[in-house]
Amino acid sequence: MAVEPVPTFPATTNLSKDPRSRPLLVRPGAVFDCFGDGLCCTDIHALGPVTRKEKHEVELLEPGSLVRHKDLMAPVFRTQASGACVLRSERGCELHARHGAQAKPVGCARFPFGLVATPAGGRVTTEHRCPCRTMGERPEITPENALPSLLDGAGRLSPNGRVGPRIPLGAGRYVGFARFLEIERLLFPLLMSTEIDVLRALDAKPFGKLAGERWSEISKSMREEQDGTAYGEAMVWFANALDARDGGTLEMAGRPWKVAYDRAEARSKKRDAESVLRDWLADLLWSMDWVFATGSFHAGRRELATVYTLARALTDRLIRARTRPDRAAAEAITIVELARQSGAWERVQKAL
Repeated sequence: MAVEPVPTFPATTNLSKDPRSRPLLVRPGAVFDCFGDGLCCTDIHALGPVTRKEKHEVELLEPGSLVRHKDLMAPVFRTQASGACVLRSERGCELHARHGAQAKPVGCARFPFGLVATPAGGRVTTEHRCPCRTMGERPEITPENALPSLLDGAGRLSPNGRVGPRIPLGAGRYVGFARFLEIERLLFPLLMSTEIDVLRALDAKPFGKLAGERWSEISKSMREEQDGTAYGEAMVWFANALDARDGGTLEMAGRPWKVAYDRAEARSKKRDAESVLRDWLADLLWSMDWVFATGSFHAGRRELATVYTLARALTDRLIRARTRPDRAAAEAITIVELARQSGAWERVQKAL
């Protein structure tokens, strides 16, 4: 297997006492370009929610295009029978085509980018449940090309979350942000090197006991999410992987996202699966969402070890079904990223 160059992470010296969104900080090696594969405009996403102000503007421009989401309790875009957004057409986004880019809600215009304010500046993050982020030749993300997607309607940077000057390591232990950067800087090269086992790099074991929860109940809850949507199908895949974690047979389910990945495969050259998985894992670490989701670096590493192990199992099952390796990894990541947003997985994060 070819080993890709491991990016280096320069030292950060300009720290503040409070989280801030500038300067924009990009993880070395992160790449993205929008090819219009269309997955982000389907029911694999919530297609929203939109704010009250955005709802008013969209309804003026495209009456009847929004509906209230029963779980989010907020307006989202309607879907066609295919699962695509009601405003998705051969031209792409009809809201964009008819009324200009400024008419798109922030959630649509921003995807797949996110922003986390830290004492060193704003970390530019990306979601990987999109083949435009995971497949093909793509330019490196820079602060300049990410900035337009990160600005809100008023032209301001609006972070998804804020990380303070003290980072929880676990069991009541904290370190200052500068010290955490040193720890993280050593971890990234280990994580990105395909010559080093991921679990060894993370120094964490997957699964294990959950406080007040059982893996079988988590799997059952995910199966109950099957509702005919692409999201529901992804939950079945993930539940199958959970149930097969001790060496059982990993059953395949439907792949309603196939059309988008067919496009991505047709436009891209073949890559190895492991580099796709590690790039995703590095972004999860860079996003620092484990601070909010699990409460500590120790629990966060254990979650990363768990989701990597499940994604690797899903990847291997898709490869056995004659799926191209990089596509198999990209589809597996989409499944796992969707599962991580479920209520059942939130229970796991709290119980780690």
